[in-house]
Amino acid sequence: MEPSGLYQLCRQYTDLEDEAIALIQEQSQSLQTMADLSQSHVFIDCIIDEGTAIVVAEAIPRTTIPIYKEHVTGKCISKAFEPAVFRSFKSGKPVMNHRAVTPEGMTVSQNVLPIIHTNGTVIGVVIAEKDITAQIQDEKAIETLTKTTEEMSRTVWGIISQEPSIPDVLEEGLLFLEGTGEILYANNYALRLMENHSNASSLSYKGKKVDQVLPFITREVLRHSDLSEREEAYEGRVYCKRIIRLRSGDNSGRVLLYIRDISDLREKERQLVVKSAVIKEIHHRVKNNLQTVASLLRLQLRRGVPEEAKGLYQESLNRIVSIATVHEYLSYSGIEEVDIKEVIQKVSKMLVFQAEMEDTRIHLELQLDAVTLPSSHAVSLALVVTELLQNSLKHGYQKKKQGSIEVKMVSDQRTIQLFVKDDGDGMPLQESKEHLGLEIVRNLTTFDLGGQFTLSRNADHGTTAYVEFRIEQEDEHE
Repeated sequence: MEPSGLYQLCRQYTDLEDEAIALIQEQSQSLQTMADLSQSHVFIDCIIDEGTAIVVAEAIPRTTIPIYKEHVTGKCISKAFEPAVFRSFKSGKPVMNHRAVTPEGMTVSQNVLPIIHTNGTVIGVVIAEKDITAQIQDEKAIETLTKTTEEMSRTVWGIISQEPSIPDVLEEGLLFLEGTGEILYANNYALRLMENHSNASSLSYKGKKVDQVLPFITREVLRHSDLSEREEAYEGRVYCKRIIRLRSGDNSGRVLLYIRDISDLREKERQLVVKSAVIKEIHHRVKNNLQTVASLLRLQLRRGVPEEAKGLYQESLNRIVSIATVHEYLSYSGIEEVDIKEVIQKVSKMLVFQAEMEDTRIHLELQLDAVTLPSSHAVSLALVVTELLQNSLKHGYQKKKQGSIEVKMVSDQRTIQLFVKDDGDGMPLQESKEHLGLEIVRNLTTFDLGGQFTLSRNADHGTTAYVEFRIEQEDEHE
């Protein structure tokens, strides 16, 4: 609010003198800083009469969400809705942490501070309002939890008293304790734990402290909170402890203690971690071995091979690198599933780069859905893509040295459709049945992927290879 607006409001609605208005204007200069620091909506109100006041200045915090959707400067408020404001006016004392409800239905906490003239009279009040709706919800939740624990206390004690056989079928220890740790009740599972750790029998445990018969339970733990859960290792076993403090009129401070032996679970988790690390290491070594074989083939190619064998060497090298790419992914992902999109991208770019090294300019277009496959299917599909791209590059661009190849993979989460389309010269379809690379594609598609493969000539020029298979095929066989 501009000082001139504040002055006009005070002159129009109140009987304040200029000196008092000037003091209020001075106070208003720090409202924005107060609002930002306290994250509160801050106002200055002045009294009109015994039952009405007017907002002459306000500041909206820039550090939190505003309470009010619209400005309230110039609006009148009544005593019925703002009792804390009028109480501070009348007493000349602050009113702190007063709760009120805004017209928007928010619960706010109000701190009201009087603005006192040099002559000792109250000329206005500063009000800081903060939204505490979330706090109220938390308080209600705590209240509900308290009532729930009270009901639980009555229910548990009733079950123990009337149906003692029910807790004895639980596969975890159940103890009912005084707040100081004395045992009031223990089920059969808890008794077995006591016998294992302290030789306590069913005749001797009552009245003893829980830490005397169960050394991995400390009385300090029982006093930490109303509800807590902890794990603790003791003598080669791992125990999960759930502690619920029960509060009611007749047994305030009693504790319900659940104990579960989770040693087998933690051991299985440890074995899984170890197994995962071993599997990653195996994939890493397989990848390294395949890369070593690939390096030997490259070395042989550089030293020279018969011209008629050069293509066979390169095709074998590409197959090995494709398989190595899948194992490389598995060696750092740590899971037996592969994002085949990444593998196809890497293999396709590698093959096209090799073609460009031989002065064939190919524009590669990739349209690939993100699909996750088991490692066995990923290896097969990577080899399929390798063979199809090699076929396009080898037979489509012998006469022409430039063109484009499109690799497209579409998935509806049940079926994968793969298209490899080129604009090259293509190979005669009758020859395709005798071509080793395409025979590999047929076998992989039919026997490994459980799908179908077709090869067709395009209407204008070039060839389109099509592979389709179900993603769930492996699970269905299992």
